[in-house]
Amino acid sequence: MNNFKKLFYEDGAFFISIPALLWQLLFLILPISIMFIASFLIYKSGTFTKFTFEHYKSVFDLPHFYVIFRSVILAFFNSTLCLIFAYPVAYYLSIRTTRYKNLSLFFLTLPFWINFLVHIYSWFFILDYAGLLNSLLIKLGIIKTPVHFINTVGSIMLVMLHGYLPFMILPLYTVLEKLDKKLIEASLDLGATRTYTFFRIVLPLSYTGASAGFFLVFVLSFGEFLIPALLGGGKTLFVGTLISEYFLMLGSLPQGAAFTFVSALILILSLLFCRLLLKYFFRGR
Repeated sequence: MNNFKKLFYEDGAFFISIPALLWQLLFLILPISIMFIASFLIYKSGTFTKFTFEHYKSVFDLPHFYVIFRSVILAFFNSTLCLIFAYPVAYYLSIRTTRYKNLSLFFLTLPFWINFLVHIYSWFFILDYAGLLNSLLIKLGIIKTPVHFINTVGSIMLVMLHGYLPFMILPLYTVLEKLDKKLIEASLDLGATRTYTFFRIVLPLSYTGASAGFFLVFVLSFGEFLIPALLGGGKTLFVGTLISEYFLMLGSLPQGAAFTFVSALILILSLLFCRLLLKYFFRGR
């Protein structure tokens, strides 16, 4: 009861947070609630009619469910690659001097200064049929004729890896930089090898940063829209692209809402599964 009075009368935290709570209520909770109700209704001639579960049943049809399944697999694959490439970079930055560390972080955050759409379009100059990559491979004698890199899953994964890598590096760096170096020194002084020290001390203590970065990249990759739409040529559907087709092209609010909620549920379950895997890998040794 004392804490309740302190919240409302002494600190005034509740009253200060009222604008933020109203904003969340009006522009997040209310629209989601409307979408959830609409997902159970039939939409005809601009009006909602009777109650139905057909929209949710259609999500589990093979073509639709395959899009969700493929999005989960590609998101997991991209998050894993980001973790593999980001960890050495984050660890290297954490042990550098402040001068080089600040400069490295500056270059690491430099891509955020550029619009993400421009960032994606810049890859066309590299992966295009007459782009830099094909020209370089031909000059090196690796290939004789240009290769179609664009409109493939490989090009999508490459651009997603490049675009989301900083989102993995920064949480890892934050945790590794605050790691007590005395623990590492104590382990080495007691006769442990650097490899043993890394796997038994550094890796388990960096779990929070790795999980935060992994979940962030996973969610962004799962709902990616721009990269598959531009570099995939509409051939590789992700959850984000299919949802946009339901709402923008087909104008089917109930089906799009049902697909969105099922995708969100599968995303949550996938994150819980990934959490178990990460916990076992980082702390289960």
